[in-house]
Order: sequence, then structure tokens, then C-alpha cells
Amino acid sequence: MKARYVIYTVILLLSACNGGGVPTYDVQPQRGDTLRDNMIAANRIIAQSEETQIDAYAQRHGYQMERTPEGARIMVTRAGKGAAIGYEDSLQLRYSVGTLAGQTIYQEVEEAVVCGHLKPTRGLDAALRTLHRGDRAVVILPSEQAYGVVGDGNRIGSRIVLIYDIEIK
Repeated sequence: MKARYVIYTVILLLSACNGGGVPTYDVQPQRGDTLRDNMIAANRIIAQSEETQIDAYAQRHGYQMERTPEGARIMVTRAGKGAAIGYEDSLQLRYSVGTLAGQTIYQEVEEAVVCGHLKPTRGLDAALRTLHRGDRAVVILPSEQAYGVVGDGNRIGSRIVLIYDIEIK
């Protein structure tokens, strides 16, 4: 019972931090719920909150973004002339990473990746396979498609929505 109150308190605090007060969602606790059920409900609330924040960010910036089945948002800002990217393709990327709040986390990172190896994150890996060589794109990843609850162990904290400005060489 105590765990349920702790979870709901955390949810309310997180919800209040987005500046819009406490959002209302369809997820209502039921008497007799297990801790697992409460965690699932909390994750749904967090995911819904992130979706709302991402949609608002895209709208504020005038982004016309496509949504992948995994939940990433992608907008090609410069179309490349290369082939479509597929599984096991080796790529050279240049990217910057920021947050919805406008904080730059990493800038002008150059990295070689192989698609399908879930690097640097599974969400970016899946997003890359919707693009072409030479593309430049903005990719927004919900936290579960980025570094999730654990962060990257360096600059990216827990449950951070990431915005990639990416160029595929």
C-alpha cells in the first residue's frame, strides 16, 4: 500500500514539473492493484506526457514530422541522393543531441554505426533505417526509445526525450 502512494506522489510531482499543472489521464488506480499494475499505469502516464510534450515541441517549431511505429518522430530537413539505409549498413553520422527544454547535450559528434546494432540507441537505430544516405534530419526520441530510466551514464539523465539533428554521410 505504501508503494502505491510513493508511485502516485512521484507521478504527480513529475506531472507538475511540465508547467501545465497536473494532467488528467484515463489511467485510474483500482483497489487491489499490484505493484506491477501500478508501475504499468505510471509508465503509461509518463509516456502520454512525453507524447504531449513532443507534439507541442514539434508544433511550436513548425515541424511536420512523421511518426515511426516505435514512436520516434522524424523530419528530413535536407534530402540526400543516396540509397535507402537498410539493416547491417555501415554509416558515418554527424549529430548533435539536445532536449525539449533547449539544452544541448552533445554537439557535432562524429560516429560510425552499423544499422541493426541498436547503437547509439534503439530508437535512433530504427529511425536511421527510414532515411537515405546523405539525408539530414531532425529525430525526436521518447525516453523509452532513447536511454530510458538509466540515462547514458554521462550527460543524459533518466527519462529524457532527445532531439537529434543528424546528418548521414
